[in-house]
Amino acid sequence: MAKLRVNVYIDGFNLYHSTLQHTHPDFRWLNLLALSGQFLNPDTEEIGDVYYFSALTTWVEEKAKKHLLYIHALRSTGVKVVLGKFTEKDKKCPRCHQFYKTHEEKKTDINIAITLLADAVQDKFDTALILSGDSDLAPVTTKLKQLCPGKKIGIIIPKGQYAVNLREHADYFKKIQTRDLKKSLLPQEITYNGKMITAPAGWLPEVNKV
Repeated sequence: MAKLRVNVYIDGFNLYHSTLQHTHPDFRWLNLLALSGQFLNPDTEEIGDVYYFSALTTWVEEKAKKHLLYIHALRSTGVKVVLGKFTEKDKKCPRCHQFYKTHEEKKTDINIAITLLADAVQDKFDTALILSGDSDLAPVTTKLKQLCPGKKIGIIIPKGQYAVNLREHADYFKKIQTRDLKKSLLPQEITYNGKMITAPAGWLPEVNKV
């Protein structure tokens, strides 16, 4: 009997800011393909495409370099990377009422929505796993159920989030646990396109380093 096809759609910034930035900074060298596999039943399901949606902070060069290293590491495992962008905007300080420049991430939500719906109508999966706690993605789950009622939706909720609105139209939801992260780390050194990639300092627990 054929196994159910599962595609995974990962909101990179939501995962980073909720789980990795402060709570588990030494798990930032995270193998998203392996993490996705933690939420599948290997007897009845098989993993298809795993997508990572994010954007580069190009105005902070060192941070962007590390992020790009991580993107190369993900691509070496077969993860499909979809990048949005940041736009510069003026923001008013509520205290001093002066305007200052800030950056706002754009396109991630719409990139997830477009990719998810396109895959659904092209019958590229039986189940879609959305790894995010962002309620802004709730409308796309509603639309997916309207267009393709036979498709299942699972929500993988990052630590520290509840995703009440997002999981409302899902068939099921699961929460990421620390043990899932520990089992899903990339090796410290990876070869990608003939070049060696090394995890940035502090992105892996000491026990995982060579």
